[in-house]
Amino acid sequence: MAIDKIQAEGINLADTFAFTGTVSGTPQTMVKTGSLQSTTNGGDYNLDSVFSSTYMNYFMTFKIAIAADDNQIRLKFRTGGSTNSVSKYMSYNRYGDNTDGLGRLHNSYDDYAYIGSSLEATDAKAIQGFMYIFSPFSTTYLTNITSHFNSITSAGYRRMHFGGIQFDDTTSFDGIQFTTNSGDVSLCDLQVYGIKE
Repeated sequence: MAIDKIQAEGINLADTFAFTGTVSGTPQTMVKTGSLQSTTNGGDYNLDSVFSSTYMNYFMTFKIAIAADDNQIRLKFRTGGSTNSVSKYMSYNRYGDNTDGLGRLHNSYDDYAYIGSSLEATDAKAIQGFMYIFSPFSTTYLTNITSHFNSITSAGYRRMHFGGIQFDDTTSFDGIQFTTNSGDVSLCDLQVYGIKE
């Protein structure tokens, strides 16, 4: 629609409009920094070069399944393509299940952080959720994670989790790893976004 027509007649919302210009200055609070999708069985799934000095904090969605019943999903950080297995991971996840049962997963000063345990090995029943990752690239602050996710155990319990992870050192990380205590990950879908401040 021509500008002179708009000025003369106004805008008729019943008209059909086509946009051919460029929108600039559109605010974006999250910018995708990386993703990983796989349905191939593997012991470790690494997503590197997703944290940098560009953003202080990050948001991640995740969907992960295991290949063998009753195993765990674990998390570790990575720097320069190498996994950090120093025993400085702390994690605590509280959960309730569909039978009103309550429980928790926790560890202190281990070489990994817990995400889920006693999981069912079915891709359709993958653990799914999101995390806020605070200061992973910083050497000034500790790296912290706040997480919310759902899982299904091999016994059929539906668990709804909330909790967190802390790495007790000011180490700079640019990547993240998901793995198991035993066996393979069978499905992995990770999406990472930098949060603009």
